[in-house]
Amino acid sequence: MRTNELRALVALVALFACGTALAGSKADIVVMTQNQYLGAELTPIIAAEDPATANAAMITALTALSNNNYLERVEALAGSIRGKKPHLVALQEVYAFHCHNPFGTEVPLGRDACELFPNAFNDHLAETMAALGDKYEVAAVVQNLTLAPPALPILGIPLILDEAQMPVFIEVIDRDVILARADVDTAVVTFDCGFKPSVDGCNYMNVAPASVGPFDFNIERGFVGVDATIGGVDYRFINTHLEVKMLGDSLPSTFLQPAQASELWGAILATFDPSKRLIVAGDFNSSPVDVSPIGVVTAYQQLTSGQSIFGDDLPIRFTDTWYLRPGKPPGFTCCELADLSNAPSQHYERVDIVFTWPAPSKVKANVLGDEVDEKTLSGLWPSDHASVRAELTY
Repeated sequence: MRTNELRALVALVALFACGTALAGSKADIVVMTQNQYLGAELTPIIAAEDPATANAAMITALTALSNNNYLERVEALAGSIRGKKPHLVALQEVYAFHCHNPFGTEVPLGRDACELFPNAFNDHLAETMAALGDKYEVAAVVQNLTLAPPALPILGIPLILDEAQMPVFIEVIDRDVILARADVDTAVVTFDCGFKPSVDGCNYMNVAPASVGPFDFNIERGFVGVDATIGGVDYRFINTHLEVKMLGDSLPSTFLQPAQASELWGAILATFDPSKRLIVAGDFNSSPVDVSPIGVVTAYQQLTSGQSIFGDDLPIRFTDTWYLRPGKPPGFTCCELADLSNAPSQHYERVDIVFTWPAPSKVKANVLGDEVDEKTLSGLWPSDHASVRAELTY
């Protein structure tokens, strides 16, 4: 953005913020962010150095998925949405996990190989919407990590259960989704995604390369947004899931998360409309206490300090709504054990966040899914993350 344009935008922002304060708008909006969690770690599969190791890691993951019954967990996750009735919901890790058996492969027990892992294969979005009934609608989707065509030249990740049999193929698709309450009308925000559009949103340019056996792919992450009018006031609501802090020891790996935050800033400013209240929610994998090891501004600090990745001033800054709620408890949201079986919650950092511009005058916010009485009937946590609900009054 050129200097003169930036100065004009700053002046416009200041004028709008002043007008908002004088008007004393009373419009409220309730939002939620929820990481649904696949139910198993995919990292050992992606990090495997040979096909045999990847195959063993996939069997371990499928076993974990069978035990972490998503059909049971989705009732708890959807139940928190139904109970709190947010206008808009940002969902992350909304997986579709399928098994394809084109060769009719059976195992020695005479069963379809895909049937050996009950509860493992589901479309989490379809199950979520079924659990919500007619109370919510899908407003926007961005597709991220994809281990299926066209990202792979075959049906999915090959899985061999018996050396004498042909493989089955495991299809993995990760999505971030925005849900809107049935009484809220929305319109998808059109971002300039360059050459990486994805359904209704964009994938980031800065992503991690990976491979499973001989197949190379990217660990895609993305963002998606909608406009909505609630209580006569216009809002823009954006959902994202940034890369984890470090995928390895290399400089490019460490740089990915702040680079993705920088891309998000670029998309926000390129479509900025000061007449709309802006809310950015999601799993940022970045907390208020993060310190970048490579001398750039962290993802969290980019959003809240109004500084670019290299420390340049930006025309607006976001407010972390958690700090405006009364009492200011830690609000940790991450993470339970991978198998979700730990007894008390072991959350130790706050990475699931609702950011706003301009700052609301009053915030009611709480975390959901971190109390023992919120576990499933099987005694598992609904997700490895807690959800965050924020009620904002301007």
